[in-house]
Amino acid sequence: MEPLRKALLAGLGVLGAGKDRVQSVVENLVDKGELTREQGESVLQGWVERGKEEQESAQTKIADEIQKVMGKLNLVTREELDAVIARVEALEKPGGES
Repeated sequence: MEPLRKALLAGLGVLGAGKDRVQSVVENLVDKGELTREQGESVLQGWVERGKEEQESAQTKIADEIQKVMGKLNLVTREELDAVIARVEALEKPGGES
């Protein structure tokens, strides 16, 4: 899971750096009079919203892939483990089932 975590964090870092660059470009356009302050804010807000949507989409895809891999590994789920623990505890009690 560590390589996946590092890749996700690296991607988020790129998004953060991208926002700074877009903000700088927008500020330059506003300073040159090519965009109004309101237009610049709108462009930046649109870019941020798009970035959030892309991030959510990527997280959903990653979660889906993790679920697929976990299914292929045939690992015990938390609920299954809890059921086994409860059963063992019941059997360990005096007079428990044999």
